[in-house]
Amino acid sequence: MKSTYIGLALAVCLSIASAPLLAEVVPAPEHPANISTPATSPTEHQEAAALHKKHAEHHKGMAVHHKSVAAEYGKAGHPELKKHHEAMAKHHEALAKEHEKAAENHEKMAKPK
Repeated sequence: MKSTYIGLALAVCLSIASAPLLAEVVPAPEHPANISTPATSPTEHQEAAALHKKHAEHHKGMAVHHKSVAAEYGKAGHPELKKHHEAMAKHHEALAKEHEKAAENHEKMAKPK
């Protein structure tokens, strides 16, 4: 009888301890290489455009990540942290748009006149 109660207590403890592991948080994506030098040739503009596209995808992934974290904080009853991560998601969405614009500009500059 005593071992049954110990088993139940262990099951409860394990379920409580593993609850954070079951949260539906989307993992943050890896950050691509940084843009370190200005592009001066058509080839460099093409490379810069590709890198800006990678940065845009990264920031889109970060927005999804922060939205999922915000949702988990909302479920946990932490409105300030939820609000913070929602703001971070908007920030990353804006950065993604800026990188998409930069990629378009580099693609235009890569084309010979």
